[in-house]
Amino acid sequence: MTDAPQLNDTGSPEALPAAPVAGPLTTAINIFAAPTEAFDALHIRPSIAFPLLLSIIGTMAIYFWYFQVVDYDWYVDDIISRMGNASAAQQEQIRDAMNLQSQTVMTVTSTIGGAISLLVIYALQAGYLALVSALEGTGVRFRQWFSLVSWTSLPYLLVLLVMAVNIILNPNGQLSIYEANSLSLASLGFSGGDSLILSGILDGSNLPMFWSVALTAMGYHRWLNCSWTKSLAVVLAPYAVILGALAYFALT
Repeated sequence: MTDAPQLNDTGSPEALPAAPVAGPLTTAINIFAAPTEAFDALHIRPSIAFPLLLSIIGTMAIYFWYFQVVDYDWYVDDIISRMGNASAAQQEQIRDAMNLQSQTVMTVTSTIGGAISLLVIYALQAGYLALVSALEGTGVRFRQWFSLVSWTSLPYLLVLLVMAVNIILNPNGQLSIYEANSLSLASLGFSGGDSLILSGILDGSNLPMFWSVALTAMGYHRWLNCSWTKSLAVVLAPYAVILGALAYFALT
């Protein structure tokens, strides 16, 4: 790997201004095949729309498709079966609450909610990185970090692709929203036992997520010319805090 470019007083790599403009498709390919080239281009010309819309539209399409074809009564039973030690009375309350909304309402709320959640997560990640870099006086701004987060999240599209394949392979509509993602740690055999929190962590964690985290750490290292130890520590800190807190509550 080539050495990271040196930063000038504004936080921009001095060797990058003359870099050619890379189109969105080229940048997307480089994120997977030549990430350092993508990071150099994005540092100078941070773009957001293409990867963000790709992820949001893809998420909305998958959620809309899933909730339109799923056997809704079966879906409700599946959700309740994952409630662990909930009593029969509690299970009935949950069933009644879910049955108050139609499958159409569930489709709309889940589709919109999935897109909003994705946008919020990206914004929080970018805001955190912008805050850390601002405290260090690097000059790298929020827009640049939001661009980096949006592009390094492209491996998430693999999750959407796997979910689409699983929906096609289950035409009867009896497919759990969790099992649709065959790349999750839960689907790969990890078990949270009777803990709903640990099970939720394993359902929500997937292999492309680790890929995205690694890419973000690479981008941080590339842009700020810092050590790999520091890059990984900065990028992984929020995950460690959140997962640590959830694991603590799960075990206690």
